[in-house]
Parts: sequence; structure tokens; C-alpha cells
Amino acid sequence: MTPQELRGRIQVAKKERPADLVLRGGRLLNLYTAKLEPVEVAVAGGFIAALGEGYSGQKDIHLRGEVILPGFIDAHIHIESSMLHPLSLACSLLPHGTTSIVCDPHEIANVMGIEGILFLIKQSEDLPLDIYFMAPSCVPATELETAGAHLGKAELTLIKAHPRVLGLAEVMNFPGLVEGNTSVVEKVALFQDKVLDGHCPGLTGELLQAYLCTGIGSDHETITKEEAAEKVASGMVVMIREGSTAKNMEVLLPLVNAFNVDRFCLVSDDLSALDIIEKGHLDFLLKKAVGLGLDPALAIRMVTRNPSAYFGLRHLGAVAPGYKADLVVVDDLSSFRVRHVFKSGRHVVSEGELVEGGLEPVEPQEARNSVHIGPLSPASFS
Repeated sequence: MTPQELRGRIQVAKKERPADLVLRGGRLLNLYTAKLEPVEVAVAGGFIAALGEGYSGQKDIHLRGEVILPGFIDAHIHIESSMLHPLSLACSLLPHGTTSIVCDPHEIANVMGIEGILFLIKQSEDLPLDIYFMAPSCVPATELETAGAHLGKAELTLIKAHPRVLGLAEVMNFPGLVEGNTSVVEKVALFQDKVLDGHCPGLTGELLQAYLCTGIGSDHETITKEEAAEKVASGMVVMIREGSTAKNMEVLLPLVNAFNVDRFCLVSDDLSALDIIEKGHLDFLLKKAVGLGLDPALAIRMVTRNPSAYFGLRHLGAVAPGYKADLVVVDDLSSFRVRHVFKSGRHVVSEGELVEGGLEPVEPQEARNSVHIGPLSPASFS
């Protein structure tokens, strides 16, 4: 951001020059007040310059009373589970209102090591979907795995330096951490200045306290209300999964209320391409959560403000001056049918369809020839 760009944004807010884009005729769900009110959204340089009325724009989008929301953020997803190239995944998720995801690439890392992670980072550059990464903490997941890859402190140090790497991914070796295993402790110590994601199914009591005292802040493996309540009471963010494999929303959602909602996110974890086609993404989770009785404003916070706050993405998660112009326009707060999506002020989805051209993935030569199998004979199967 240059001083000139910042001055231009100020001038737009003061109505001294036209905005790049103005959304008119919509209703904004303000996540700071929970009020649904008519408002114009003025965008300049990819950021929201102002909310109000009477703004002029070089381009106007005229809505018909639809609801304006912040772009949706999936706080925990594995790209590899979709079996899609990052660009193909972006094209699949954008029509469902998702503008940012935080992924753990441990599946590709188990096979390709650090080269696999760097491959995903490279292939996700300059997309109309922000893809952030967490550095895999357990590659291999156990010492019994024979995929061949290994990520130690040296490799993680290299990954950590990338600006889109937000922290250390799910520390699934929680027995090793609470027992003081040297390798696990070194990895967690390395990321003390970043976000530390957890993975601790069934962990309670003193062992949970030992796990959390290392700085770990979240868990997405919780499946019972009692376990979730203890983790929230201990300061954790509980990421409620509702993807293709794990489905914990119906059990855990009754715990969410207006006081503790900031300790919860809605995530997909593992999501197949077929489920994206047939059900959707976070739009589907919002529809289900509201259908189960959760207040729409609270549900929306769980895929916007909450993940942005947890990961320190302070420019995302709200529709307010100074925030990135990642915007979703939906029909209403029950169906969450997505009409328009704006990414950094760019109109990327119109009437539910992608409007970006030339979004074709490049054949990933780096990821070929990564599976190596020894000689096979009939005796191998006996």
C-alpha cells in the first residue's frame, strides 16, 4: 500500500473522488451490531473505503435487497482431499462465497516432502481465492509410514519464512508433545511466534492442560459436547467439522451462544469435489447451522470474523472501512444462495456463475512420478 493509494482511499471516503465500485440497493449484515440495514458499499483499490449513502462510482452494481456479507473463510481444509488443483478448487469454491482458505498440506507432504508444499504454494499464487498454509507438523504421521518423506526442524524453518504460511498445522502427535518428545517439542517451539493448530481427540484433564500450555490454540477433532465445553473453557478455538468425512455440527452446535461464539469456527476439513458440486461449501454449512436453530449472525461470524481473528488476518472477516473488499451477496439468511462474489473488489461471480476468464490450471509436472512401488509378484499378494 503506497501513500498515494491510501490518500485515494481517503478521498473516496470523503466523496472527493468516485469509488472504483459501489454496491447499491443491498442490505448489509453488520457483524459488529448484528443489524441488517440498507447501505452502500464504496470500494477503492481493492479495499472498502466507506459505508453509507450517496457515493459515486466508476462502476455500480445494483442489488435488489440481497444481503451483503464478508467473504467466507474456511479455517481448516486439506486441498488434497478434493483431488483438485488449487486453481480448480478456487473455481469450485468461489461460486459458494468462499474467498479464503487455510490449508494443511500434510497429505502431499507425506509423499513429496517439502517439494510438495512448495508446489502447492507456487500453484496457488495470484488466484482469485486466498490460500494460506499451515506447516505440517507430523510428516510422517507415524513412524510406521513408509511414504519416504520427512519434515524436521530444518525443513519447517524454510517453510515458515513464506508470508502465506501462518503457523504450525495440527499437532496430531499430542502424546509425544505432552511426554516432551524432543522432535515434537522442537517443532512447537519453532512456531511460538505464529499460530499453533491442535489435533487432540479425547484429550481432557491434566493432559489437555499440558498440551495447551505449549501455545496450541485450536482443535478440529472434538466430537462430544463435554469435550468441546472443556476445551472452550480452557481457551481453545473449537473448529466444528462438517465435511465429506467427519460431521460434528449437529452434536456440537448447541454449545454455541452469543457469549462464546468467538471460540468456534465452521470448517470442512476433508471435502470431496463431488460434495462441492452436490452440496456446496461454507454456504451449505451456514444453511445447515441456521436450519438447526443458530442465529444467522452468529453462524456467519464462525466463517468470517472468527477465523480471521484466530489467524491474525486483520484485513479480512468484516464489511467495514479499511477491510479488504472480499464480499458475498446472498439472497437471504436462510438459503444463503450466492448471487455475487467480489474478491479484492473484483467481480468474480455474477448470478452464481464465475465471470473470470482464462482460469485453466497448468499441468503440474512437478507432482508426477511421485509414487514408487517395488517389484511385485504373485507372492506379494499371498
